[in-house]
Amino acid sequence: MVGIKRDSVQMRKAAKKIGQGKKGKERFHEIDDEEDRVVPPLKLVRFRCPTLIHSSFVRKLEKLENKNFITYLEQMLNCLKKGLTKEKQLASQALGLMAISVCETENADEVYRYTISQVTKLLRVPDKLLEPCGFIALVECLAIVTSFCASNSVEIQEAMQVIWEYICPKSKVGALKNQVSATTLSTLIYAWMFLLTRVYRLEIISGRWQGVISRFLTLLKEDATCVAAGEALALIFERDKVDRFFVKTEELLSESYDGLRKYIKNMILKQLESTSMEAKTAPPLKQMFNNAARTDWDVLMYFKEDKRPKYCEIFDGQKLILTSWTSITQFNFLKNFVGEEEFSYYLMENEVIQELFAFVPYYEEEETPCLYEPIEEKIEAKVYLPGTRGKDPELLTRSQIKKEREQTKSIIDKSRTKLMNKRRTFAEERKGKGYFEEVESAASLFGLLF
Repeated sequence: MVGIKRDSVQMRKAAKKIGQGKKGKERFHEIDDEEDRVVPPLKLVRFRCPTLIHSSFVRKLEKLENKNFITYLEQMLNCLKKGLTKEKQLASQALGLMAISVCETENADEVYRYTISQVTKLLRVPDKLLEPCGFIALVECLAIVTSFCASNSVEIQEAMQVIWEYICPKSKVGALKNQVSATTLSTLIYAWMFLLTRVYRLEIISGRWQGVISRFLTLLKEDATCVAAGEALALIFERDKVDRFFVKTEELLSESYDGLRKYIKNMILKQLESTSMEAKTAPPLKQMFNNAARTDWDVLMYFKEDKRPKYCEIFDGQKLILTSWTSITQFNFLKNFVGEEEFSYYLMENEVIQELFAFVPYYEEEETPCLYEPIEEKIEAKVYLPGTRGKDPELLTRSQIKKEREQTKSIIDKSRTKLMNKRRTFAEERKGKGYFEEVESAASLFGLLF
């Protein structure tokens, strides 16, 4: 633990200094009174720090300045490395939010390299003292940071491989891992699916994911994982590269892609129908279906009638329509990560999330007071030219007529200029510029602007 040795040394020195010349209880009472003053609360500050940073991220997502970015990143990584379960959980969430915030800046690569290195190390060598909530937070952090900050699909599939080692442990790798619970296994499946949505279907590495469909068919038979496994199979079929997720038998080697797809689809549909029939009688499975009935039955209808799902969510009075398993997977995972209450803010304010769901927010313009603006405004000027008006115009010389015309035109032009300046002032006030110009001129007058 950070700060424990330093605390104990300071306490011993303080006790020795304060207790000189004292005996018995009097000496120890004085040490207790001085403890808070002598020993700084390093442990408390260290524990609260990730909580405060995480709360500030949830309240308002902002672009981080370089100096603050380095401070936050180092502190979060230190909490991941040396913190307790609660600290690791909060630090994982803060790092995920940071990844969403900086994914389009030059800091994205730094977040990816340092975070993934630390999280992967913690997941590959499990800590027996780490509680399930801390383990799930690390997995979600891995998925979010990789999804938003990885530079290519190879890096994304490397993170998928780390998660897959828990979903389908092999004798070589799985022997070193602790068995995860069924609930945790469902979370792992959803994290793996979220990363799959970020991989272009033509960039799926051939040979790495063969056997995935067989594993999900097995998990489809289990009560706790049937819903997640069904959604994963639907997502794989939507990606339209089922041959890269299935191991062909000898009798299927000569089969075309369409024939293989139809064969696998019949296998999945048969198992889905069997599971749905079981749900009507088996209480545990029935409860699982009731908890996610909408999604689960949509999976069955997708394989049975090729009926695509269509959900409509409303945020701040605006509709977010989801019409694919890709968008549904991304929506559910992100909403679960940032929180249902905060997802609305992210969707309305964060351009990365808006681009992910092709969502264009509509903002109502604030009503501004309408200034009086006349439909038609005329200028009127009276011209008085002494010494010339008393004469008959026919008796005026050519130079006098020219001088009178120029004086009249000058007066009219000045009136017209005054009218145009008046209209320009109204237009600037309507746009909100007039007030700021007055403030700026007043500030410059008193020497407030440098």
